[in-house]
Amino acid sequence: METTFKPFATTLIGSMPRSPQLLAAKEACQETGDCDHYHKLVHDESKAVMDLFDRVGIDIVVSGEISRDNYMSYVADQVDGIKLYSTDEINELLGHNDEYVQSLEEMDAADNSMNSPVCVAKIDTQADLNMTEHQLIKSLTDKPYKVTLPSPYLLTRSMWVEGISDSAYDGRRQLGQDIVALLKNEIHRLYDNGARVIQIDEPILSEVVFQRAEGDTSFY
Repeated sequence: METTFKPFATTLIGSMPRSPQLLAAKEACQETGDCDHYHKLVHDESKAVMDLFDRVGIDIVVSGEISRDNYMSYVADQVDGIKLYSTDEINELLGHNDEYVQSLEEMDAADNSMNSPVCVAKIDTQADLNMTEHQLIKSLTDKPYKVTLPSPYLLTRSMWVEGISDSAYDGRRQLGQDIVALLKNEIHRLYDNGARVIQIDEPILSEVVFQRAEGDTSFY
């Protein structure tokens, strides 16, 4: 399948707000294992996102990432070898690292309200990251669409925690090689199933490179 885009086609970065009802349903799903209501809300709120895009004239639509906690932490739900830790838990593991605390403050995440993925074992490079989201968006729109993935640099930097990740990998570079393999496999899988626009999310790479070139573990 080939897709032709009109000149100056409009799109969005990826994520849209989730309702309090959906957040509560996800928590209940995680606690009880009964996820039917949560999955229905994911479908309904994703459909509402598609309807909104139709009304405002977006040409290349996105799913809204309604099923994700944030644009990168969701990988912990999909990939063996990755676990979510709160920012306070990571800071404790790092021995209250000043640089990590600074990275939290810079990203307005110092209140421990967000979780971050941490590599705890060898990751499954064949894991499916976005296919459920991809199939949902295909079922909800006939428009060209975009699928979003976190970047390998961002994942490698965020997932590496000394004392945990080094039990599985000799170093961050070795972990990064597996993350690149994971994302390459997913990109091929998405393309083979019809995705023609795939966005690699790296929103603050320049800030990390120029301000934290020698940094170790950071929130981003």
